[in-house]
Amino acid sequence: MRSDPDLAHAAAKGSEAAFAELVRRHQARVRGMARRLTGSEAQGDDIAQMTFLAAWQKLGTYAGGTFSAWICTICWREFLQWRRRQKIEIEFDETAEIIPFDRPFERSANEAENRMDLARALDSLTEAQRVCVVLCVAAGLSHREAAEATGWPLGTVKSHVLRGVAQLRTCLASADVA
Repeated sequence: MRSDPDLAHAAAKGSEAAFAELVRRHQARVRGMARRLTGSEAQGDDIAQMTFLAAWQKLGTYAGGTFSAWICTICWREFLQWRRRQKIEIEFDETAEIIPFDRPFERSANEAENRMDLARALDSLTEAQRVCVVLCVAAGLSHREAAEATGWPLGTVKSHVLRGVAQLRTCLASADVA
């Protein structure tokens, strides 16, 4: 199996098949991240699509390292662009479905309730905490990678993750789902 950097290098030279493999490998992470940031399945999917389009156009700038961090940074920037165009406060739609990362989607009443509880818990966080928790916990970036993606100091990201996760635990424990 080819590594992400090898595929990115081939895609930068014009290999659509290599890029398609990168999309296949990373689409769940990017879509989940975008959906959690926007609180909307449709808007999250639009941002994910814009992310991969931007990635295709910017493949020549990929300098190696963790491809998932690179693509999540692009997703973060696409989200910021989308939010600037919206000019509204971020609000999570409690009816939005949130697709778990790296797991096949299963429909069950219990899972739907857990997704609703998680959406409400995420909504209780400040925007900065929600962003850091989504990047570090849901998308799996390291604190350093999240700091690079957002442009925030490393200590700030760590603090937001720590406080955000603590708030989520409290919120979910009170909902009897933790």
